[in-house]
Amino acid sequence: MSKKKDRRLKRLQRHPIWPAVVEIIITETIIFTLTTAICILALFGIINTVFMQNLKECRTIVQTVNENWYKESRQQLQSRLTKYTETYSDITEIIIDDGIGAKKFFPEIADFFNDETEEVLNTVGMVHFLDPKYDKVFETFFSDPDDELQASHPAKFLFNQKYFIKAINIGAFLHNPDSLDWAQRENNFLGTISVFKTDIPNVRICFRNLFTINAIQYTLFILVLLFFSIVFILDGFYDIKKIITVIHERRRLNQLITTDTITGGNNKDCFMQRAGKRISKGHSQYAVVQLRLEKYRNFCTAYGLKQGENLLEDINQIISEILGKKELVAHIEKSDFALLLEYYNQDELDIHIKNIMNTIRERRNGQHLTFSAGVCPVNSKSDDIADLLTFAGVAVPREASIKDEIDWFNDSMKENQVWERRIEDDMEEALYKHEFQVYLQPKYSTKGEKLSAAEALVRWDHPVLGFISPGKFIPLFEKNGFILMLDDYMLTEVARLQSNWLSQGKKLVPISVNVSRAHFAEDNLAEHICYIVDRFKVPHEYIELELTESAFFDDKATLLSTVRKLKDMGFKVSMDDFGAGYSSLNSLKELPLDIIKLDAEFFRSVDDITRSNLIVGETISLAKKLGMQIVAEGIETREQVDFLAQQNCDLIQGFYFSKPLPVSEFEDRAFN
Repeated sequence: MSKKKDRRLKRLQRHPIWPAVVEIIITETIIFTLTTAICILALFGIINTVFMQNLKECRTIVQTVNENWYKESRQQLQSRLTKYTETYSDITEIIIDDGIGAKKFFPEIADFFNDETEEVLNTVGMVHFLDPKYDKVFETFFSDPDDELQASHPAKFLFNQKYFIKAINIGAFLHNPDSLDWAQRENNFLGTISVFKTDIPNVRICFRNLFTINAIQYTLFILVLLFFSIVFILDGFYDIKKIITVIHERRRLNQLITTDTITGGNNKDCFMQRAGKRISKGHSQYAVVQLRLEKYRNFCTAYGLKQGENLLEDINQIISEILGKKELVAHIEKSDFALLLEYYNQDELDIHIKNIMNTIRERRNGQHLTFSAGVCPVNSKSDDIADLLTFAGVAVPREASIKDEIDWFNDSMKENQVWERRIEDDMEEALYKHEFQVYLQPKYSTKGEKLSAAEALVRWDHPVLGFISPGKFIPLFEKNGFILMLDDYMLTEVARLQSNWLSQGKKLVPISVNVSRAHFAEDNLAEHICYIVDRFKVPHEYIELELTESAFFDDKATLLSTVRKLKDMGFKVSMDDFGAGYSSLNSLKELPLDIIKLDAEFFRSVDDITRSNLIVGETISLAKKLGMQIVAEGIETREQVDFLAQQNCDLIQGFYFSKPLPVSEFEDRAFN
């Protein structure tokens, strides 16, 4: 898994809730702020209405005094003003101060009526004094908008169109028990003493005001508080519900991410995450196991894909029931399961794994199931779980078996994997750079022991790894399919070599080229080979095509058709490693071959030389009767050469005469 993908999955799996919570908080804070602002504005509107109404009433009385001061006596005027207290519910007492001094009538304002207050009165025209008993309820501050005059005091309330409220401690007011029941008790809001300046020199009017609130204002006030409370409660419930929803969706998403779609259990990502955490704690000795159900594809072919998935689901469930609390299982791919197992020694863990295999078979009675397992021990709590799982997969036996197999990972397995990866990464570039070299091993006739033919063999001269034996890379190429490109490359190089010899006037010798069994599965192989050879204008009889006996076990009809086409085109067809398989005689009956090559095992480490020579002699005799040539390969002694000459073997190939040679050395031997 790439680092980018790993980071993306981790972000998805561990996607924190706090961004969604912060988003909810910000959104709801905005809503709450707007709601609060609306409620405060509404409350201030009610308060402002009450105060403006009182101010209007006071100014009406001041205007009455200004108009009637010189028309009526003070007693008459005072009597007239007293009637206003009956008319205006906000005013409880009116006193005309014509020099006597308001402090005499209202001693509670004596401490506040100073030179500064006089200046305010002369400048503004009126001064309000808060009733001292409300000092702890309200703290109001006022300032001159033009910064020409400033006056502030917790018990001072300056009210004029030029002045405005800077702050009101609403919280203190609402939490005061005396103020909460004001409507029921006195239906009053706030008591103040107001001093107004008149147009008559040294004459002031003092009011004892009782700001009252009417039923409509009271109803509005309650509705505002109710609206605020409802919005606050609903908003809180909505936030809680939304946060719970986010948490639920987060858990659901995480469950989907970590759930295998086939078994319904843990998937690979979940295993990597949980196993990594348990290993990092270092409390127990663990091993990572990759358990493989063999021949799963065969099972699906026989019973169907749905039954195959049901089988994997059952296996996952059975393993989950067997494992301990600290152990894990997850389906990772195809028929492979990853396990994190506790163990104390290798033998104990092998028994534990075999017990798992046996339990699965017992639960699936009637179905023959075989398993293989690769084990990689955890050596340190800092080990990377991804590497451990990879190494466990490397240790899984590659060849399917009829019995359970368990292999433990070792460094040589890793080296082989690294080497194979290096080879596969370099093989195509090596083909284009002609790092694959053609070597020719001479074939000598038994009559006169002259060089009469050759076999083309491939060698890889790697720029970094050096000379690589074909026994190391050919099986890998056969497995990954690159052998098809290598076959074409070798056939092309041999045809080019033959063409060069023709142009130089040299006498050609037949050269055999190996064709893999994978190539013989193609319907147009004969035409393909003919196209390659004809590009170099080489006579077909000088190109021999070798196939292995294993190709006979594939599509017989296609193989027979291809062999007949090649023979009709003039190519010679031979069977390599004759006698190494189990159906050699049957293949001789079916295939119209030109040449058979006796496998080298006929001549190596023979205990009963008489018995071996009898088989070889009879095989040569049979081939001769079928009109085929015989080539014996792997010949290393003079005795073997003499025996084959006596048996009328046509050609001999082996180290006795020559090892595989580079083209230049072969040319020296063949043409000089």
